[in-house]
Amino acid sequence: MSFKLLAINGSLTPPPSRTRIVLDKVLAGAKAYDPTIEAQVLELRDFALEFCDGRSPDSYNSDTRRALALVEEADAYLVATPIYRGSYTGALKNFFDLVPNDPHGRDPLRGKVVGLLATGGSDHHYLVLEHQLRPLFGFFGSYIPARAIYASAKDFDALKQAQGRLVEELTLLGQEVVTLSRFLRESPHLSRPERVGSRHS
Repeated sequence: MSFKLLAINGSLTPPPSRTRIVLDKVLAGAKAYDPTIEAQVLELRDFALEFCDGRSPDSYNSDTRRALALVEEADAYLVATPIYRGSYTGALKNFFDLVPNDPHGRDPLRGKVVGLLATGGSDHHYLVLEHQLRPLFGFFGSYIPARAIYASAKDFDALKQAQGRLVEELTLLGQEVVTLSRFLRESPHLSRPERVGSRHS
């Protein structure tokens, strides 16, 4: 059975950005662990995404629909963003505003694994992962590994290459996303968690 891992880059910085570099390291770790997975990167900067205004996803332009289709087709995700002004990028926020979240219809993130990464100029913003990104995907009903990675400028060399302990952490996150996803596939009763606040009749 095929397994599609989609890496979503919330940075609009032209390559090579640090955010794309950490994403590529995690993807390499996932592929080394399981060479059969299909890995793809969704670069938000490459899509002419419309601003979310509450319309049905099918009524947006072709680029927006194409990006949303990649989300719906994937089995697991990596989401990475630079931190600006104490938060993840507006581009990433708009994209996930566009992602459907209908409990009786299209709800592509529910029950799937999302690995989280962020980059910043200093260590001041590392809690964005816990205070903003983890709750975002909790809302979608996704499973988020305990390991979430924040990389600051000191974790890269002069050529923007990841160095030190960061390389190992990125590799392990790739492995964990695949491992947890495989486990959930084999445990279907766990794969569609209830919405917060839902009640049994």
